[in-house]
Amino acid sequence: MKRIIIALSILPFFVACNQKEIKQLKEQNQELTIAANEKEVAINDFVATLNSIEENIEIIKEKENIVVVNSENPDKSQKQKISSALTSINNILEQNRLKIAELDRKLKNGWYQNSKLRKLTDRLKADVAQKEADIVILTENIASLNIKVEGLTTSVASLNTTVDSLSTENAERAKLIEEKTNNLNTAYYVIGSSSELKSKNIISKKGGIIGIGSATVLNENFDSREFKQIDIREIALIPFEGEKIEVITTHPLNSFKLEAGKGLAIIDAEQFWKSSKYLVVKIR
Repeated sequence: MKRIIIALSILPFFVACNQKEIKQLKEQNQELTIAANEKEVAINDFVATLNSIEENIEIIKEKENIVVVNSENPDKSQKQKISSALTSINNILEQNRLKIAELDRKLKNGWYQNSKLRKLTDRLKADVAQKEADIVILTENIASLNIKVEGLTTSVASLNTTVDSLSTENAERAKLIEEKTNNLNTAYYVIGSSSELKSKNIISKKGGIIGIGSATVLNENFDSREFKQIDIREIALIPFEGEKIEVITTHPLNSFKLEAGKGLAIIDAEQFWKSSKYLVVKIR
C-alpha cells in the first residue's frame, strides 16, 4: 500500500515532464514546418521569375516580327507600329535586366544554392544576351527609316556595351567550365624500373623488417613533373613492355588488364582513375 501511495505521489511529476517534452517537440516541428514552407515559397518565386523572363523573350520575338514586317517601305501607320514595338521591346529588355539582377542576388542566399537553378539562370542569361544582340542589329537596320521611338532610352551604343559585357561574362564562364572539365579529366603516369623510380623519388619501401615483407608505395612528396600528363577521355592504353610488371598505385582490379607486349589497357576509365589520378608502373 505504501508503494502505491509513493507511485501515485510522483505520477504528476512524470506527467508534467512528458507534457513539457511533447510541447517542445510540437514547437520544434512547427518551426521546421514554417521554415520548409518559407523555402518552398522562395523557390517557387524564383522559378516564377525564370518563367517570366522566358515569357518576355517570347514577347520580344513577336514584336521583332512586327518590326520586320512593317519596316520595308513603311508608311506613317507602319512607322508608328515599328515605334511602338521598339519601345515595348526596350521596356521588356529593361525588365529582364532587373529580374536577372534579382536572380543573381537570390542565388547568393543559402536557400537557392541549387545547381539546377544556377544552370537555368545561366541559360536564360545567355538567351537574354543573344536577344539583346538581335535587337542591336534590328535597331541598326531600321536606323535609316528615321523612326522616332518614344521612351527608347537605351541607345544602340549602350546595348552594344551590355551585349559585349554579357558575351564576355559567358565566355569567361565557358572557359572556366572547360578548364575545370579538363582538370577533372587529366591524369598522370610514369613507368620505370625500381631503381629509376627510386632515383626520381617516386617510390619507396614501407613496412617490413630489414626489407623483408615491405611494400613498394608512392612517395607523398613525389615530383609530378616526372610524370607524363594525359587526357583520360582519350587514352585507353598505357604502352610499355617488360618481363615483370607491378602496378604500384591503387586502382580497382576489374577496371584494367595487363596485356603482354602492349601495356596496361583501361577497361573502365571512371573507376580506374577514381582512387588516384596518378599511375605508377614498375617494370623489369
